[in-house]
Amino acid sequence: GPRVTTRAAASCAPLSGPHHHESSSDSEADPTSSAGRKRGFSQVTSSPPTQRSAPRADRQGKQSGQSRSHDAPYCTQKCLLGLQQGGTLDPKCPNTELHMLGGRVDRHPIGAADLVKRFKMQLDQDLDHNCTPIGPCGSSGAPFKITCAIFGYTVVGKGTTSKLWGEVSREAEVYRVLQRAQGSAVPVFLGAINLAQTYFLHGAGRIRHMLLMGWGGESVGHTTPDKTTQRAICRSVKEIRRFGVVHQDLRPENILWNAELQRALIIDFHLCTLDRRPLDRRPGTLKRLRYGSAERHSKRVRVV
Repeated sequence: GPRVTTRAAASCAPLSGPHHHESSSDSEADPTSSAGRKRGFSQVTSSPPTQRSAPRADRQGKQSGQSRSHDAPYCTQKCLLGLQQGGTLDPKCPNTELHMLGGRVDRHPIGAADLVKRFKMQLDQDLDHNCTPIGPCGSSGAPFKITCAIFGYTVVGKGTTSKLWGEVSREAEVYRVLQRAQGSAVPVFLGAINLAQTYFLHGAGRIRHMLLMGWGGESVGHTTPDKTTQRAICRSVKEIRRFGVVHQDLRPENILWNAELQRALIIDFHLCTLDRRPLDRRPGTLKRLRYGSAERHSKRVRVV
């Protein structure tokens, strides 16, 4: 039978959500639907569930297709926001010269929707180059570094399994609700794709779907946040709440410090709830962020 692209990832734990567990017989049901919830994203690019043989591993277990290092720098949030909005290039983006190869010296050569389609076409043909797991895995997804071979756009792909896709794909809805917070309180979101091939990541499972977004930064859980970081976290939490988004899982691992923006960016919205009430009718006011160093790795950030 057909083989799948396989990678080892020692830092990954099996992907699992609150009500889902990955099994070896990963379902290939409609990836844009789940029980009781119909999914229909205009940003999701679908493909038939075909598979392609992966390169053979050598005796050391390394993949021959990964002989070249994937060291492209990530695009800036400002760059991707300009791409999304049809604006100008960001001169501070490390990939601007590659973006300019499209023939335009000040504007993006393509739009966000076109880039998502190009990423899908590229990954459907080749999962062995310009697509690298970067770990560590979260409970619902495994992060990948992905580079567009033509125009040099380098972003993060949150890869997940078909069993978790019904839950994880909710994030596409949430990012649309948070459109005006992208590039300030949350990463710039580009879209979602369904992979024609299966990327088997040891410890994570059969990756068949990805959310594409800008690289947000490093987790605030790596250090004890100072007052500046705590204020930035409060600011971002307030910002997403203004749009009616209640995160429900504000662990340090889900909050990133972005040096470019000097902002805290919030990620992983698959457990969030949406408050549709007008702002002045929502209970509670965000006053203080309690963040104890002892709870950095196990408890959620408590916003009261």
